[in-house]
Amino acid sequence: MFAGVIVSLTALLTIGAVAPAEPGALKEPVRGVLDRNGPAPAAYASVVDAFVVRVKWKDLQPAPQELNTSAITAALATGRPLRLRVTAGFDAPDWVKTLGGRAALPWYTEATGGPAGWIGAFWTPEFGAAYRDLQVRLAELYDDTPQLREVVVSRCTTEFAEPYIRQTERLARNQTALQGAGYTAADDEQCHRDEIAAHAVWTRTRSYLAFNPYQRIDETTWTASVDPAFTRSMIDHCRTVLEDRCVLGNNSLDPDRPATYLSMYAYMAGKGAPIGFQTATAAKICADADPCPPELWNATLDMALDYGAGSVELPQGVTGYTSWPIEEIPPYHGLRHYDTALSLTGASAAGRG
Repeated sequence: MFAGVIVSLTALLTIGAVAPAEPGALKEPVRGVLDRNGPAPAAYASVVDAFVVRVKWKDLQPAPQELNTSAITAALATGRPLRLRVTAGFDAPDWVKTLGGRAALPWYTEATGGPAGWIGAFWTPEFGAAYRDLQVRLAELYDDTPQLREVVVSRCTTEFAEPYIRQTERLARNQTALQGAGYTAADDEQCHRDEIAAHAVWTRTRSYLAFNPYQRIDETTWTASVDPAFTRSMIDHCRTVLEDRCVLGNNSLDPDRPATYLSMYAYMAGKGAPIGFQTATAAKICADADPCPPELWNATLDMALDYGAGSVELPQGVTGYTSWPIEEIPPYHGLRHYDTALSLTGASAAGRG
């Protein structure tokens, strides 16, 4: 089925080990504005020249000892700088979700209706070992590939590649599955530490981690709270373990963010580059207006610069970035202005490590 792109465990073991990174060999981070889901259209490619290659874990590793790298190979063929986002959560393989004889867990994100998807017990050692093994295999293949600048940390996730989000507004619907699978807050905390440690195998490639104010679940009372202090501790931990290989990120940038987010952004900025953002959806930052008012998307990208970002993943859709001008539209800026400004900020991270 995947002829020509399946890599067996035996084949992986015959691939030469990645040479240890020499001093100064750390790859530059992704810089400027980038498409969050593939190459930019030709009309925008001169400015939006980097992109995210998004691959579902279940498609990448359909069986424990196989890798289907076709999506990554196709992305590399473009010659563009890349951020690799392997999505877990809903997109983890069934064989990972059922490790240790467990059943996959239904996960609800709405007040009514069926589950939005099914997750594995991501906090368990078995799940963690599978994620760590995946990072080892990918690093063996791509840590020396210049185009692949960053990989996304995604083990401890549910719906999106945002490890600190637990959809706690639906805890009443998800409690039964979590309780039956033995979830504890302590194990969840350890998951966050371990997913960062799993990325230490990438010695030349940076790891992007999306932070949010942590949605804590107390398994003794089955109540939820927001724990910004834990998020700050993990920002510190990521930079301690990975140093400048840790790209501090967030995937919902929008000027209309609550104070807990603004405080988190300020804390990230205080740690210095590399920092990256993904904007909120176009509908959110454009206030559902069509066309998107330039003052609104300008404000979002200005915010990224204010908090020290070197890269921003742009929104898609009818009112997304492909409807925004590339050049200046006084008194507003075009995308080229922001690509240049972000690239200059991102340059402060180059050569570190």
